[in-house]
Amino acid sequence: MKEDLRLKLQHYKFTKDDALILKELQNTAEENLEDFVKGFYEFIFEFKHAKIFISNNDILKKHENAIKNWFLNLFCGVYDKNYFKNLHKVSKTHIKIHLPANYVNASFGYVRGFVRDMLIKHKKYEEIASFDKILDINLDILIITSKIKEQENVLNEVIFLRKCIEEKNIEPYFQPMYCVKNPTYIKYEALMRLIDIDNEKVFSVFPYLSIAKKIKLYKQMTRIMVEKVFAKFQNHDIEFSVNLCYEDIEDIRFTDYMIQKVKNFPYPKNIIFEIVETDFVKDFSIVESFTSSVRQLGCKIAIDDFGSGFSSMENILKLKPDFIKIDGSLIKNLDTSNKSKIIVKSIVNMARDLGVETVAEYVHSKEIKDIVIDLGVDYLQGFYLGEPKPYLLS
Repeated sequence: MKEDLRLKLQHYKFTKDDALILKELQNTAEENLEDFVKGFYEFIFEFKHAKIFISNNDILKKHENAIKNWFLNLFCGVYDKNYFKNLHKVSKTHIKIHLPANYVNASFGYVRGFVRDMLIKHKKYEEIASFDKILDINLDILIITSKIKEQENVLNEVIFLRKCIEEKNIEPYFQPMYCVKNPTYIKYEALMRLIDIDNEKVFSVFPYLSIAKKIKLYKQMTRIMVEKVFAKFQNHDIEFSVNLCYEDIEDIRFTDYMIQKVKNFPYPKNIIFEIVETDFVKDFSIVESFTSSVRQLGCKIAIDDFGSGFSSMENILKLKPDFIKIDGSLIKNLDTSNKSKIIVKSIVNMARDLGVETVAEYVHSKEIKDIVIDLGVDYLQGFYLGEPKPYLLS
């Protein structure tokens, strides 16, 4: 392995010794190849969608050859750039026959189980750990991308996210929300930032969200964020908001954890949970159940990015939010778009009739600030007023 690639693989705790161990398993893998292939297709054809996507013998043959090559390459012992190019061939086969991502997850589950049974049968117990590492690397890459030029960037991003979690280099940055009627009264939105200690850089989480969710790291990141935010405000009687997405709310273990955090917090009335409007369309009953639970504990609810989604007014009324945060795409063009002014004014009037306060996000200039104040917005948030910082302004 070349030095730079070896360093990347070591972020998975994958070492040269692991590579040598896998290479020594080549003969075992070849001896069990036919059993692997037979069991593999028996397994995936239990799923109806597999029969649809692998629709004839020609497609099956191409897929089978790709799977055989990929399986044997797991034990090649040399994990360099050429190895990752071979991953592209497998991924390309999946794309051509339109196999979905959940197929990849299911098939990897079979592979992991088969190889573990194979190694146990041959009493090669210590080798299981090495195999798990290379399979995790394969899964992280194959489930995300099918383009060679993207694979190195993806691997770097995955390694960065894993390092952030391992070293807890996930920090809340706080952006102020100023009250129009009383500018000295300030709330804060806690925004997740990823810290690159080695290069002394700070990154917003948004470019990494898709990958973090696909490889099941997002929930760990959220827990680290919540722990740090609550610790920050433990001794401050200040209102603050935390962003939650549907993936958080639908996880009963996370919601139980979150409710317990609220119960142990000295100022539950200061907690605002921001939920993106577009999440309502997935399963509103789950969102409604969570918001009802935390509201009973004294927390408040904000609908984030309002105006960007398709939630019905019926859902808005059921949720009874305390705040509506108007989507930044509507705010940022208020000085040039009369249409945006009309929409924002309508949102403000509707919110006022419902007894809900409004927050204008993306206030990036004095002109925008003056316009949203004139339109009757209750709170202002944006870089013109205050950028996210790792500390509170007050």
